[in-house]
Amino acid sequence: MLYKNLPMTVLCKPKIIGTVACDSGSIALVDPSHLEVSDTDTVQLPHWNLFTSVDTEIGDGEFVVYAQRDNRGCLRRVIIEIE
Repeated sequence: MLYKNLPMTVLCKPKIIGTVACDSGSIALVDPSHLEVSDTDTVQLPHWNLFTSVDTEIGDGEFVVYAQRDNRGCLRRVIIEIE
């Protein structure tokens, strides 16, 4: 077998790293280094694939955010729990 000697990556239990609040019913994921703020303090979002928005489907709220790492300590997932 070709992959016989590769170490197996195991995901650890997710840990709470904070919360995210929204009052528009959607949560935005964005690379903050590409946000532009004008002289009138309006924010311009990136036009390319550095921004996405997710509808919570339940409206406004504060949602728990988890980080899930592998057995080597590398970040593998960021989970936003919407309930």
